[in-house]
Amino acid sequence: MAQPKQERARATRQRVLCAAGEVFAEYGYHGASVGQIMDRSHVTKGALYFHFASKEEMAAGVLARLQEPDITEIPAGPVRLQTLITLINGYADPPLTDPVLRGALRLIGEPEFEGSAGQERLHLTITGLLTDAAHAGELLSHVAPTDTAELITTVLAGLRRFAPEPKAGDAAISRIAVMWRHLLPSIAIPALIPALDLQRRPPGTTDSDDQSAKASLSSPSPPPGGTN
Repeated sequence: MAQPKQERARATRQRVLCAAGEVFAEYGYHGASVGQIMDRSHVTKGALYFHFASKEEMAAGVLARLQEPDITEIPAGPVRLQTLITLINGYADPPLTDPVLRGALRLIGEPEFEGSAGQERLHLTITGLLTDAAHAGELLSHVAPTDTAELITTVLAGLRRFAPEPKAGDAAISRIAVMWRHLLPSIAIPALIPALDLQRRPPGTTDSDDQSAKASLSSPSPPPGGTN
């Protein structure tokens, strides 16, 4: 009889974490309230506080999602920079089916969580991919992978913090594509750039299989107002 009770407790805890992820993603840490999370999770006040004594503990539980192994695991392709772009797009627009991840990525863009384990893991992953790209001859000789990773991490954190609409996935990818259009000519060998798909997302994420909206440096998005 103990096992079903434990399963119910785990399910309740996960429901609270999912609700917290949604609320943090939409309102940020300071804008979120325990009451909002309780209402969204449809649990009683006693059940919520049984698992989490405070909003801080809920934030810690949400951030723990970034330590799970699947976060940085995407199929490695022959072009390391494409793997990096795909990974970053997954961070910029995590799937709506993973509200805990969406909340965690919003939190690491806020000053209170600067330098968190999740943010550090992301930085190390980006540094590793850039180092692999350099060894594969994809980067210009002057590029320092650690410095470039710091720049990308900072831009991504700013996007998660200041994006006007947390659920506007295409808008998030478009903003990241702007970063790539400015950054890639400074770090990548010219012959590689036209082949990079700036909107490719990891398998299983929003629109990951939609190839109708590809963007590359050789075919930039039209300016506001459309084309002639």
